[in-house]
Amino acid sequence: MPQTSEPGRRRYAASSPEAARAFLEEAYGSRLRMCAPAPPGAPYRLVHTDTGAFSGGEVDLPGRLHVASGPPGRLVVSVVRGGRIELRDGPDEYRLAAGQVFLGGRFGGARTARTEDVRLRTVAVPWELVRAAARQAGPLPARGTVRFTGLLPLDAARAETWQRTAEFVHSTLLVPEAAASPLVVAESARLLAATALSVFPNNALGCLEAPPRPRDGRDATSDTLRRAIAFIESNADTDIGLAEIAAAVPVTPRALQYAFARHADTTPLGYLRRVRLAHVHAELQAAEPGGGLTVTAIAARWGFAHAGRFASAYRQAYGTTPSHTFRTRSPARRVPG
Repeated sequence: MPQTSEPGRRRYAASSPEAARAFLEEAYGSRLRMCAPAPPGAPYRLVHTDTGAFSGGEVDLPGRLHVASGPPGRLVVSVVRGGRIELRDGPDEYRLAAGQVFLGGRFGGARTARTEDVRLRTVAVPWELVRAAARQAGPLPARGTVRFTGLLPLDAARAETWQRTAEFVHSTLLVPEAAASPLVVAESARLLAATALSVFPNNALGCLEAPPRPRDGRDATSDTLRRAIAFIESNADTDIGLAEIAAAVPVTPRALQYAFARHADTTPLGYLRRVRLAHVHAELQAAEPGGGLTVTAIAARWGFAHAGRFASAYRQAYGTTPSHTFRTRSPARRVPG
């Protein structure tokens, strides 16, 4: 049986394709058939972590396998870490080796694969999150469905973009010692969905690049900005993104972006980060010595998971390092809102 070492994380060593299939079906929400022409030389190693907003892990399938799968229950992106895969998706065939990035399947489509000593690192994102990421820039394609039209990245640069994003997520959220805040998890989930849309070919790319509608320009008023700022400052400690801010105003996400660019010389999410950074600054100033808090814990509580990017943003805003503020504990300043 799978063993849980901490909430949401499971490790499993399966002894047969059937046992591995059952684990993978549950983890990734797709019906599978797996068979091996000969017994593998080592057990199937499976690690899966579910954050609640997205999931991911590592899959080691030794020996040779024939795999058939139905439409994926989630958007699954994999990086080949070793071995080889021959993947058939409708009329398309792919030969994949170590270092390559690919989609586990397309919405509504089945696929088959032959694997040989394959090792994968995976990330799975709910389809609704992908649709929400597409809606931020404009109306969805016909029938409101985002469909990926190929399983490989558009080019090598975008493949590298996914590799960097997935590596960051795995190193900060999908490891045993990770204890990320809800805001960090939510922001990472949105990042993964938006990155997938920019990396792989899909029918929403045209919508993302479509010219603005006249109404978006008319709605980009100073009053729109004022209402959005009030909502952000009242809800900065909750899981909000561009879609939630736009719905609260209410205007389209694109109109909201125009309002911030026109009247505040920033973006809605840039302003949200600024407000959250101000909360971090205030908490660092107010922290009691020996109280058990750390700079990392305070930053994570407000959605900052990447230590380097957080430190850079903090220095740019306050002219010093977070650790220096934490040590000196100067009088707290007013937090926006």
